[in-house]
Amino acid sequence: MMVDRKLNVEINADDLMEMIHHLSVEIGPRHPTSRAEREAAEYVYQTISTIKGERWELIEQPFRSVDGFRYRTAPLGLLAGLVQLFGLRQDRQSQFVSGVVSVGLSIMLRDAFLGRSSVWEAWMPRGESQNVIVRIPPRHKATRRVVYMAHLDSGVSRITTHPRIVRELPRTYGILTVFALVGGVLTALSGKNQRWRTIRSLIGGGELVSSALSVLDEMGPNIAGANGNASGVAVLLGLADTLRQRALDNTEVVLVFTGAETAVSTGAEALVTEYGKAWEDALWVVVSNVGQGELCWVTRHGISPYAHYHPHPDAVRVMERVAEVRPDLGLMGKEMLTVDEAALLWDRDLQVVALMGYDRVTGAIPNWRQNSDTIHEIDTATLERAAHTVWTTARVVDQADEWPLVP
Repeated sequence: MMVDRKLNVEINADDLMEMIHHLSVEIGPRHPTSRAEREAAEYVYQTISTIKGERWELIEQPFRSVDGFRYRTAPLGLLAGLVQLFGLRQDRQSQFVSGVVSVGLSIMLRDAFLGRSSVWEAWMPRGESQNVIVRIPPRHKATRRVVYMAHLDSGVSRITTHPRIVRELPRTYGILTVFALVGGVLTALSGKNQRWRTIRSLIGGGELVSSALSVLDEMGPNIAGANGNASGVAVLLGLADTLRQRALDNTEVVLVFTGAETAVSTGAEALVTEYGKAWEDALWVVVSNVGQGELCWVTRHGISPYAHYHPHPDAVRVMERVAEVRPDLGLMGKEMLTVDEAALLWDRDLQVVALMGYDRVTGAIPNWRQNSDTIHEIDTATLERAAHTVWTTARVVDQADEWPLVP
């Protein structure tokens, strides 16, 4: 299958930078469920309203969400630590119960890092958030669909993602899962002789420290979020303008601007709950942090040593085809330390892949969840390549002889 290169479009980086400026400077930090996040959603809604075609459908999808990941992990880590310390008692019944509960909590922690909600979240404080959904029909009958997602909110400056220690995430925040598993097994097998007592005590204390860290980690200042993720929002708004001028032949394009991603990806959860079944044959592309560094599709996501998720093979074939027809984009597959919306789509076996930027030296997302994530750090060349990537991805799907792509 060949993609007609004559249909490649001109990308105006100045327009994309203007959008990033509005989101990250004029609106500023967009904490999940905050007024600023709602202003960002309104900006996207108004921007689409001014360029949308006659048959476009513009949808607001409200929902309520917690405003941080700590609501998901801190209670589990605290409970795991207390249970582990309870298991230091000498009677075998206490040890066995503690071990079993601790292993169960490790599974729940693993689920948390894979985007699965905890039962108590329904009772946690929640604020208003929203998705903005744009459905763009093709020129002819729609036989295929591509869903692009970019989150509206920005996070907070985190201790654990500081450039000097971000590579240690699996051994700081992510270690919660392993501590609970290993501690549970050792406690269940400890016996009356209290084997491995020192190690078990350290594991229990480590769980409590990690639980506290998950709370402290979200007490930093709100960040401007120019790269994460005003860049992704701008790229999708640019794609909307391109599709207004050059609609695809038989592929519907859905642009989704999600809320509360930096909390617990609540916007993505609301989206797939309502539309996941109807759009199960679509290609889903998460566009995030695409304003700096080199571009990649993520081959493995996760920050926990045993909680990882991957792109769908059919989605990877599309990205490989994009890299083949546009080698000038420098696109490649790469493992990344990240927890993002792709987890929810992966968990539902949707054809998902994430497009992200990475620093060539560190391999990490540039300025990820740091105060340095400002418009001054945006690289227009990377931004242009990201815009060309999402456009080419849609055209690869539209012009493919078969869908899904065959190996």
